[in-house]
Amino acid sequence: MQINDAWLDGVRVNLTVERGVITALTTGPAPTSGRPPDALEGGVLCPPLAEPHCHLDAALLGRRAPNRSGTLVEGIRNWSALREGLTHDDVRERALETLRWYASWGCTRVRTHVDTGSLVAAEALIALRDEVARGLPGLTRVDPLTGEAMPVPIELQIVAFPQEGILRAPGRREAWETIASLGCDAVGAIPHFERTTEEGWRSVRLAFDLAERLGAAVDLHCDETDDPGSRNLEVVCAEAIDRDMGEHVIAGHCTAMHSYPDPYAAKVAALVAEARVQVVANPLDNIVLQGRYSGYPRRRGLTRVDELWAAGATVGIGHDSVMDPWYPLGTANLVDAASMLVHAGHLTGLDQMDRVFRTLSRENHRAFGSTPELAVGQPADLCWYPAHDALDVLRTRPRPRVFVGGLELKRA
Repeated sequence: MQINDAWLDGVRVNLTVERGVITALTTGPAPTSGRPPDALEGGVLCPPLAEPHCHLDAALLGRRAPNRSGTLVEGIRNWSALREGLTHDDVRERALETLRWYASWGCTRVRTHVDTGSLVAAEALIALRDEVARGLPGLTRVDPLTGEAMPVPIELQIVAFPQEGILRAPGRREAWETIASLGCDAVGAIPHFERTTEEGWRSVRLAFDLAERLGAAVDLHCDETDDPGSRNLEVVCAEAIDRDMGEHVIAGHCTAMHSYPDPYAAKVAALVAEARVQVVANPLDNIVLQGRYSGYPRRRGLTRVDELWAAGATVGIGHDSVMDPWYPLGTANLVDAASMLVHAGHLTGLDQMDRVFRTLSRENHRAFGSTPELAVGQPADLCWYPAHDALDVLRTRPRPRVFVGGLELKRA
């Protein structure tokens, strides 16, 4: 395989693949001879994308219980009702279809939260993690020389997420601990949903305690509210610093930061950077779920990505919901989330747009422990977009051609 004159991190490059490995990566004019007839010309190259924050247990359920108000509160209520009727097969099939969507858009690593109110959903997704690591059913990559169909492995991580809190009602803490102990990759919490500020802070510390005992990461839904008095993120950062766990901690949403007074927001942004905690923004959900208590002018409800960057913090971008009780839209295309962030976050400077696009294939991988690079000697795992540059990808959001081991992904 050969790709000529493609945009990669702001540079035009030529890439050659042999036997599934990148054997040449050069800048300058493309070779004029020996170019195979099926060589790709131009376009945009990047490593595979990663999804740091979604909910496969609820994916594709939006039509079963439509969210008629469009609010976070009704979404939680509808999900609670649907959760009682979940079956193993239903969770598996919806998750598989959503993962196929993700893979078709170039995403081969997915971290999903699973509601610890459903043992059925947790067991289904944990079993699915092992299954898709061997190959995602319904998706193949075909060797053009031999015609052999090969599996497409997907790396799936599971977060034990207490959707309705750990301390709000009897039995929830025990269910959360039980499911986290089944082999989840990360321990979650939702401190802003607990009954009191103090119980929210306690839930953060309980999550760190349990993660340390299990040798797991920490991944919290944190301050997903417009309330400027919701101040759990600083507690997360303090715990991460004191326990030296920051590289293994994600704080999702953090939308209260949008409403913080500027001096306090500056303090928290610096603390996030010091703690090495990654903040994951979820622009598609939060642009519609936040601001619901506002008249006009109405809050956008996104975390302060530009100020976190300026402070030296690491930011990720999640799609979050895919046609579920909270967000009835969604395609599992992470570029859609990036495009929303560019618009709603006032990140339309050229360097900012480049950085947003690169986040999908760089910082989004942090939860998985390594960041893939396109380099000589590395496996030819990559996305190729039919676009002029990163701006063009964000503008047109085209479907990429996705290659794993140099072989293109195809729907079976």
